[in-house]
Amino acid sequence: MAELSEAEAAVYDRQLRVWGIEVQKRLNGAKILIAGCTGLAVEVAKNIVLAGVGSLSLMDSTLCASADPDNFLVPHNAKHQASVAEVSAAALQEMNPLIKVTLQAGSTDVEDLSFVSSYQVVLLVDQSLERQQAWDQACTAHGAAFYSAASRGTCTYFFANLHNHTFTPLEKAGADQADTDVSKPQELQFPSLESALKTDWSSLHPRRSHKMICLLAACSYFEQKHKRPARSEDHSEIKQIIQKHITQAKLAKLSVQDALIEEFLCDEHLPAVNAICGGVLANEMLKAVSHKGEPVNNFFFFGVSDGAGVVQYAG
Repeated sequence: MAELSEAEAAVYDRQLRVWGIEVQKRLNGAKILIAGCTGLAVEVAKNIVLAGVGSLSLMDSTLCASADPDNFLVPHNAKHQASVAEVSAAALQEMNPLIKVTLQAGSTDVEDLSFVSSYQVVLLVDQSLERQQAWDQACTAHGAAFYSAASRGTCTYFFANLHNHTFTPLEKAGADQADTDVSKPQELQFPSLESALKTDWSSLHPRRSHKMICLLAACSYFEQKHKRPARSEDHSEIKQIIQKHITQAKLAKLSVQDALIEEFLCDEHLPAVNAICGGVLANEMLKAVSHKGEPVNNFFFFGVSDGAGVVQYAG
């Protein structure tokens, strides 16, 4: 593992005091890919770049003329024929000249995903559930940790599949050391996204289980049936799918409010919601690289309605 340069030690001084030189060296050697340069994606990218990962690649062939308006890295006067990834990469490189920001050729719907073998961590943002599953399978086959995330109106989520992941727990102030040996590595196993979306509804708890897991499962069922993602006009069918699964699982006390379904199916994004999820997700991706701290296993949900971030396991 390469030693830190004087410039790196000076720039990363504050975080070196938090997580130590060995963790920073792991970050410096990391190669991360973010595919889909939406507002949520660039929030994650910004945090990762400032943390000092060795190499970040962006993948998005969308032209700036059609850029997500929430992508704050693409100025209004950007060349319309330049790609969103190209312009975003240039802005991120200026934020931290000590790291390497590059482009991964292609678009998120490319069929040959073998290029993921070049990365330790891959993040796919704001794509269909079918595409998320295809990328998850490719990352599993090539040994790359996989994350997918999406921003939906006032709510957002991300999924993590780190396969078999070993980590060292963080030492918490005041923690009873008899309960947890923070020096001993621990191991977690993660299910695939396909398995998570086919979770047994009878295992859900009417109050403790987050309702977005029901929405994701219903939207996945819809995509398989109609060969396209659900949209706002599909509200009634999504509601019927959810109710059908609730009835079959005999969960009379479980309900998903119409307002949440409406928000989840809308096309609008809120920058504040992107910032919250982006900060949490960036931190999780750094955990995947550093193997320091227990990672989210395997969903994280956030909604403005309750203002709470919830970790939910499914699969």
